[in-house]
Amino acid sequence: SVCLYQGEELGLPEAEVPFERLQDPYGLAFWPEFKGRDGARTPMPWQAEAGNGGFSAGTAEPWLPVSALHLPLAVDRQALDPQSMLNFSRSLLQWRRRQPLLREGSMRFLEAPEPFLCLERRQGEAALQAIFNLSESTAQLRLPQMLVPVSGSPFLGARHGGDLLLELPPYGVFMGVPIDAAAC
Repeated sequence: SVCLYQGEELGLPEAEVPFERLQDPYGLAFWPEFKGRDGARTPMPWQAEAGNGGFSAGTAEPWLPVSALHLPLAVDRQALDPQSMLNFSRSLLQWRRRQPLLREGSMRFLEAPEPFLCLERRQGEAALQAIFNLSESTAQLRLPQMLVPVSGSPFLGARHGGDLLLELPPYGVFMGVPIDAAAC
């Protein structure tokens, strides 16, 4: 399953919501140790130059404030930039729709050393493996078998040469099809 929390497709950082504007009961009860969930619930910035980021019409005050840090990341700005997080998110979702193994079949986690998370999706004889570097540093993983990169994969930065060594950038992802259907 894919879960995109509002704002992730734009790369929005968590907003700082002043105490007097908090709505979340947990944030109000546990301030300042826990500021609550409101910083991840602020209005979506649709237009960088519009009032309230284009979220509400006219002068209507939204439930939570629009973060000034979010305005340069508004949808209208990112839609024009082919390298933006929004366009990457769109291409990733389009690519995923074309991958039946990411929507159907079984899934199992494969053994992998830290900082890697490795899983396999399988349906019948078809298999796909996903490898995630969960660290903020470039990391290398020796693969137990050759994986052919999934065609059209939007994941950038993985280096997979003719051998079994995979190098992933910080928080990088690699999706590959095993050359033989044997599991990792």
